[in-house]
Amino acid sequence: MDALDGKLESRSQLVYTDGPFACRSLVNADDRPVHALRVQADGPWTVEATAVSSALTLDGHARRPASDVLLHDGGPAIAILRYEGDPQSDDGGYFLVDTFEPGGDGFLDEPANHVGPWRGEALLSGPCLIYARSDGPWSISVQPLGSPAPS
Repeated sequence: MDALDGKLESRSQLVYTDGPFACRSLVNADDRPVHALRVQADGPWTVEATAVSSALTLDGHARRPASDVLLHDGGPAIAILRYEGDPQSDDGGYFLVDTFEPGGDGFLDEPANHVGPWRGEALLSGPCLIYARSDGPWSISVQPLGSPAPS
């Protein structure tokens, strides 16, 4: 599925996968309005549009099966990100994470952009939307700055 601009040109790929798949994606972010979606599928599919305010609130830790949008509503923190990979993919799958201002506007950072299983850390400057694009399971743990490290 691709997000299309006013000229019906692809601005971003929202989903690319084989087989049954369910996820949440972020559109109309960072002042890039989406005018249409292009879906190419050989089976049944559905799309449900919801407001950014419906993003799941990240409460310290989350594990998600695929792409999703989470809201970090705390202050500055260290995010520990893990991507398990996609064993059915020749390259191990993809994991791309972008952060935006809480309302979905204003791109902040790209904490992850990797192929295959991966683990890393990134700084979250404060409240933000976390938009992870993934074709496999991933998790995030957030440790507020100034807090004791988990043992």
